[in-house]
Amino acid sequence: MNKILAICTSPDKGGLELYFVNMVNHFHSSEKNIAAVCKEDSQISKLIKSPVIGVTKTSIFNIFYKSYKLSNYINKENIKIIHVSWTKDLFLAALVKLFSKKKVKIIYHRQMKITRYKKDFYHNFIYKSISIVLVITKGLLIDCQKYLPIGGDKIIELPYGISLPDNNKTYDKKVFLNDLKLKEDIFTIGVFSRIEEQKGQHLVIEALNLLSEKNIQLVVVGHCMDLSYQNDLIEMINKYKMSHRVVFTPFIESPMKLMPMLDLIILPTYEETFGLVVAESMLMGTPVIGSNAGGVPEIINDEHNGLLFESKNYISLSEKIISIYKSEEFRVKLSNNAKIFANEHYDYQKHFSRLESIIQKL
Repeated sequence: MNKILAICTSPDKGGLELYFVNMVNHFHSSEKNIAAVCKEDSQISKLIKSPVIGVTKTSIFNIFYKSYKLSNYINKENIKIIHVSWTKDLFLAALVKLFSKKKVKIIYHRQMKITRYKKDFYHNFIYKSISIVLVITKGLLIDCQKYLPIGGDKIIELPYGISLPDNNKTYDKKVFLNDLKLKEDIFTIGVFSRIEEQKGQHLVIEALNLLSEKNIQLVVVGHCMDLSYQNDLIEMINKYKMSHRVVFTPFIESPMKLMPMLDLIILPTYEETFGLVVAESMLMGTPVIGSNAGGVPEIINDEHNGLLFESKNYISLSEKIISIYKSEEFRVKLSNNAKIFANEHYDYQKHFSRLESIIQKL
C-alpha cells in the first residue's frame, strides 16, 4: 500500500485523537508503511507505535519551516499520502504538498460538525489541495457538500471502525468500584468525556437529583478541560448531598474495558458529530442514552438499541434513566439490539479494508 504521513497535532485525547492512534497503529502493524506527526509530548504521541515526528506548537512564524522540513521527509521516504485528522492541521498539510517534489495526495478525515461556508481565499487554497474528504456520518456528508469548496464526488462517508479490547478483557468490577469508594451492588451510571460545559455532565447530576430516592451512583470519566466548570459540578454535588455517590476519575487507557461493569452509559453532550462512546457502549453490551442532537440519532434508534433524550433537558434525561433502571428486561433488550447494530455498522476490519481501498485508488 502507498506510504502515508498521518498528521494530528491536537493536544487533546478525545474520540478524534484516539481514532488517529488506532489508524496509525493499524497500518503500522500490518505493513509498517506509516509515520505520524504529533505535537511533542502530547497525550497521543505516547500511544503511537509507528515512527513519530514531534512538532512544537505551530505559529505563523514557524509553520513554513515545519512544512519545508516535512516536505523533505516526504521526498526522502517516498510518501504518497498525507492523512489529516485535525482541521487545524490542514494549512500545514497544504503547504507540505506545495513544497514537496512528490505528487502527494491529501486525505482529510472530517470528524467535527461544520456550520458555515468555507469558501474564502484561505479555504479555497486548502481544499484545492485535498483529494478526498472522509466523513463519519450522513449528516456530516450533507453539511460538507453544502459548505466546503470541494466537489461532492470527493466527499465519502466512512463510519468509524472500532476495535474491541485485547481478548475482550475487562476491569475487575469490585476492585475498580472499591478504589473509587463506590458500592458494587448499586446501579452504576458512567459518563465518558472531557469535563467542559458542552459535554453536559451537569445534566446527569441534575437528573440524578430528581431521582434521589433511587439507589443510583455515577462515575464521571475524563480529564478536566475547564476547571471552573468542574468546580461548579462539585458545588452542585455538595448542594444536592450526592458526594457519596458521584465520583470523578481521570481518563483511563482503555475505557471500553470499564463499560461492561456499568449498568448504563450516558452521552449528555449538547451536540456530538458522531458519539464514539455510544458505539463503543453498544459493542460492549452496555445500555446507552444519548441526546437527540447531532449525529447521535444516526446511531441510536430510540427504544430499540438505546434511548434518546431531549438535548439540554435534564427532566427528559431523568425519565429515560428511570425507564432503564426499573426494568432489567428492557435493559437486556436494548443491549442485545445494540450489539447487533454496532457489530454490523462499526466493524473494525471492514472499516480499515475500505479505507485501504480508498487510499489505493488515489
